[in-house]
Formats: sequence, C-alpha cells, structure tokens
Amino acid sequence: MADVPRGHTARWATGSNARGEGGSMHAYRRAAAGAAALVAVAAALSVTAAPADAADPCYSEAQPTTGPPLDLPTGPGCDDTVPPETSIDSSPVVGGWLRATSVSITFSGRHPDADSDPISYECQFFNSVSTPTTWQSCTSPFSRDGLDENTATPYTFRVRAVDTPDNAHDLTTDAWYPASADAPDYDQRPAELSFTADATAPNTFGFLRTTYADDSGFDGPMLVANSAQVRLQSSQGTTYRCTLNRKDVACNDGLTTLRPLGAGWKRFEAAAVDPAGNVDPSPFVEEFFVPRNLALGNAPRASRGDWRRFRDPGAFGGDYLESARYGAMLSFPVRNVREIRLLAPAGPQLGRVEIRVGRGQWYRVNLSSSDPQKLKVYAVRGALSGLLAGTLQVRVASHGKPVRVDAISAR
Repeated sequence: MADVPRGHTARWATGSNARGEGGSMHAYRRAAAGAAALVAVAAALSVTAAPADAADPCYSEAQPTTGPPLDLPTGPGCDDTVPPETSIDSSPVVGGWLRATSVSITFSGRHPDADSDPISYECQFFNSVSTPTTWQSCTSPFSRDGLDENTATPYTFRVRAVDTPDNAHDLTTDAWYPASADAPDYDQRPAELSFTADATAPNTFGFLRTTYADDSGFDGPMLVANSAQVRLQSSQGTTYRCTLNRKDVACNDGLTTLRPLGAGWKRFEAAAVDPAGNVDPSPFVEEFFVPRNLALGNAPRASRGDWRRFRDPGAFGGDYLESARYGAMLSFPVRNVREIRLLAPAGPQLGRVEIRVGRGQWYRVNLSSSDPQKLKVYAVRGALSGLLAGTLQVRVASHGKPVRVDAISAR
C-alpha cells in the first residue's frame, strides 16, 4: 500500500467508510419504503374488499355447476334467507266492516333487496275460530261472493308472497351437497285483513215526547215549550244522523233534547247508522210547530213602558209579560195564518186581552179563571179559518186588572 500522509489516511478511510455505509443505508431505505408501500396497498385492499365480501348476499339458491357439457354440481347452493314482503293494497273494508256480501282485495309483494326472482302468492280465507294450516295458491285481486252477514266470527284474509324458484328448491335434499337447513322462502309475516260483512241497513224508530195533547187538524203538534224531546231507537246500533230543518243536529240513542227552538214549523229527521256504516234509507220524521215567545221587543214605542217581564221556569221560554194598562200593545208580522192560539197563565185576578191580524176582527180572550194555571192554551181562531196576513196585535182589553201573556201560536 502506498504511503499516505498521516491525517489524510484518516480522512480517506473515513470517506471510504462513508461511501460504503451510505450505499447500504440508501438500499435499506428504498426497501423499507417499498415494503411500506406494499403494506399500505394491502391495507387499502383489505379495507375496501372486506365490506364487499361481507355484504355479498345470496339471491338465488340454484346449485352451482360446471356448466355444459357435463353440468355437474361443484358445491352446495347458498341459502337465501331474505324472503319477499307482502302488502294489501286496497279493499272495501272500513274499520273492520264490509257493507256488502262480496269482497275484492288487491295485494302485492316485493323483494327488500336486489333479488330479482319471480314472486307468487299463497292465500287463506276463513271465518273459523282456528287458523287453517294449509295455504292455497292465489293471484291479485282475491274475490269472494255470497258472504254471510254478521257472523259470530269475523272473516279473515291472509296472503304471503313467495320467492317462487327458491321455494321450489329444498337445499337439504340436494344429492351431492345437501345443506343442513333451508330458511323459508315465503313471507313469515303474512298480510292480514279481518272483517264482518253487513249489507243490511238498520230501521229507525222514534216518537215526540210532549205533555200537551194537540188535537188540531195539523199534521204536526204544537209544543208548549221552546224545546223538544225525541226518543230514538234502532234495530242495529246506537248511532244516528239527525237534522232539524235540514241542518245537522246532535242526537243519541234514547232521549234527545232539542233546544233552544225558534218559532215556526220544524222538521226533525233521524236515520240510524249501524256499526258497518249502513244508513237507514227511510229515516224517522217528526214535524211540529213552535210558538213565538212574546218579548219586550214586541211592544211598539207607545207601549214600551207598559209591560214588565217576569221569570218563571213554568212559563214558555222561562218568562212571561205582564201589563195592567188598558190598550197596552204587543205586535209582530205574520203571513198565511189560519189558526191562532195564545199561551198564557190563568187566574182569578187576571183580566182580558184582544187579538187580531191586520185590520180584521178582534178576538177576545178572558184570562180570569177559578183554576189557576201557570200555562194554559187558549184557542183564539180555528184551524179551518181563512188565511190572514199582516201585523198580529195583542192588546190589554180590561181595566184595573193585570193580564199576563206568554207566547203566540199563529200557523
């Protein structure tokens, strides 16, 4: 080896060492980087591949084969554990009732996943206490006629969707690779509909409760209160649709009270509604007449201070008017009037009133009686009299005796 100056030898050796070790380090670093890259790629592949494999479902239970020409099985078929779902789309049943003796029900099924196998259906229809154990093939819509009405046990319709090819293949019977189990390929929660058939409308019965026996020639009786009570009954159910002069009013089974009632003719109708929703086509009808309650507002200006109002629960409308001034007047317009009746108290200390329509004759009514009554009906003009129209007037016709008047029936 050639002599080299001291000091330079150390530097040369050091430099030579640095070059040799530097090459090894670079190679090591390159290898480590490559390994890290491979690990990263493998990690990335494992992260993306795992969910795909885990989410890979079985849509068909057909056994895999080698294909033509031998077409031999190569392993067991997979088990499709997700059956189709079933829904009832439409039916005439409302609230558990069918207002007919025939029914038509539409239904459908769907796969909740990407399964594309064809779907068929199986149905049950019964009205027995126990559920049948067998199912029948069916198609939508399901129809049935001649149903019995109001059976003790409701009718029940059940339908389930079936994965047709998978249901036809039993994995446990495969000759080469039999499976230990095969999950059902039909909907385990069938769609269900229960109902009772009732196509017969109910009958409605009723009568007007009144304490006054009106024997006039009119079709509808006159009331002696501004309220009416009607008792209702039905051949089926306890629900009714009621109207008063064609406007809906509340009513109920048993006793219905209509209040307060304005003056004039009233027509009350009640139609029973059975639980199935059938409505009586020929409702109960009651017509009656409500007198006009006399009020201080009926006094013209000249007589406005001549009348006083007294409350009395036994009076028509709960009050009556009293005046002791001769000629004190009450008035209101009427038309097409034949019969006139005055509703007023009777007593030994009471005087007289006179009543007329327009410029017609005055009809005198004596309120004096040895038999006191809180409310008495006085016949003023008969039902067969001629028609009148104009202003009906009531005036005090006695001196020194008070008169009490309550209501007027002018019809």
